[in-house]
Amino acid sequence: MFKLLSSFGCALILLATVATFFKKDNALSLTQDDEQKVVSQAHDFVLDGIDGKQHSLAEYIGHGKWVVVNVWATACPFCRDELFDLADFHDRHHEKDAIVLGLTLDLATFGFPDKKYLTSFAESYLIDYPILMVSGDIASKVVGKPINRVPVTLFYNPDGKLVYSVNGMVSEKMLEDVIANKKPLHHSEWGDKATHVNNPNLE
Repeated sequence: MFKLLSSFGCALILLATVATFFKKDNALSLTQDDEQKVVSQAHDFVLDGIDGKQHSLAEYIGHGKWVVVNVWATACPFCRDELFDLADFHDRHHEKDAIVLGLTLDLATFGFPDKKYLTSFAESYLIDYPILMVSGDIASKVVGKPINRVPVTLFYNPDGKLVYSVNGMVSEKMLEDVIANKKPLHHSEWGDKATHVNNPNLE
């Protein structure tokens, strides 16, 4: 009897451990129920841009264009790999139907990035879409879930509703497919490549 109870107890502990692991690893899974909460939080934030001005996310979201919000870090190799696709996408669409908005954090400290370095970095990658500086904590609040990897990309439709999110690297085709409504709405998926970050919210 004691052995049976002990085995049962071990099984419960194992299940709890596995559940905790998947809860952390899928911390960015967004459902339709999360949508309004995330949109409301995103609209509330005012952030410093590398242009020296403060910007409200409400300036961009919900004004008749798709808004692609990309959370990234300069030290993340997968973030760097997707920058050219994001920049090209923004260049093609920003005067018509979609813009890109970058939220940049420091990968090593999970704090705010160095503005001077980030400005130089953005110029070297020919990024001309808005770049705003965030800490990991602020980025997590904007996203609506604790961030444990970058890049993370959120898609807001022209009405300002969060309709799609990707946890990992995006491609040019993925960007075009989402705004062409070829991707299912209210959906979250894992990209092929992402860099884990030291998020104190998940310790």
